[in-house]
Amino acid sequence: MKTPFYNKLAYIGLYLAILCLLSVLAFHFPEYLSNPQLRDVYDVNQLRLILLSSLYLAFGMGLIALIFSRKKGLALATVLVAAAATVLGGSAVEVQIPIQQKPIYLSLDLIILDLLFMSLLFVPLERIFYLRRQRFLREGLAIDLSHYALNHLLMGGVFVLIVWPGNWIHQHIFQDRVPHLTQQMPLWLQVLGILFIADFAQYWIHRSFHKRPRWWQFHKIHHSTMKMDWLASSRLHIGDVIITRAFSYIPIVCLGFSQAAVQLYLPIVAVQALFVHSNVRFHFGLLRYILTTPVVHHWHHSSDPKALDKNFAVTFSFIDVMFGTFYAPRVWPETYGLYREKISNSFMKQLVYPFVEQLRKPKA
Repeated sequence: MKTPFYNKLAYIGLYLAILCLLSVLAFHFPEYLSNPQLRDVYDVNQLRLILLSSLYLAFGMGLIALIFSRKKGLALATVLVAAAATVLGGSAVEVQIPIQQKPIYLSLDLIILDLLFMSLLFVPLERIFYLRRQRFLREGLAIDLSHYALNHLLMGGVFVLIVWPGNWIHQHIFQDRVPHLTQQMPLWLQVLGILFIADFAQYWIHRSFHKRPRWWQFHKIHHSTMKMDWLASSRLHIGDVIITRAFSYIPIVCLGFSQAAVQLYLPIVAVQALFVHSNVRFHFGLLRYILTTPVVHHWHHSSDPKALDKNFAVTFSFIDVMFGTFYAPRVWPETYGLYREKISNSFMKQLVYPFVEQLRKPKA
């Protein structure tokens, strides 16, 4: 059933108002609620302008929905949350420089920026070029958002765990024995090299997650989603995230790619990961044998027996072609999820699932 336009406006307004309120809190407590690595990248004045514009937009949406929408409570909540963000200082909150960074912090700024910009990119894309019509608040959305929030909030601590193995190997084994010829390459070629090398490493890690029973208990969470869209990519157990990214990072740091190339690679691979999960009908024809496209990755998530343990590459599908794990007919899969198995739709149960044998026993 379609959600009326003004009801959608109320939902979008509330979503935007919540992001604004979280932004204001991050401005008040940057030492606890912002990522120091990310702060070196963005411009605070530009963020203030975005916050001010978003507050006006959220207010406007809330007021319009309050007049025309049947979701009066939702519309009122939008106005109240936007008002709370304004009363707490809005975009004018002063930040003490230098910031006295705390050793333990949450990457709230990463969540806000990522959700804002990815929503602006993928929500219109999926609404215009949808593969399948899905409810505005589709099944499993809350679980996906919960995994997304946890994985991003803990990114400070997770980042340390991700880079530690690669940095240790580089420092104690490679040192200067391997000449860093990669840094002499043009920047675009370095980025292309990182995309391939990281994807090659991730192919084998991803394949191991499917083939090793113990690892599969972690990765199974990602395959439990029954609906595909850009947020479905967020349903990842944090153990899965740490292992996959840590092993992918090792060849990048050991081969000595420049920091500028790594910083360009990260947003490209992030958008690609969301795109291949997205609910869009782009097929790309024969290009699917070279690059991982939505139809290729949708088949990876299919519960069709023919598609099980196929299409492990995230960027370059020719890696799957090379190793005999490619499967992507011209049609789209009909069903998604685990094959002849279901796991709990509880976020907390999914977090402990790999460690609690009782949860993994088939239900009678």
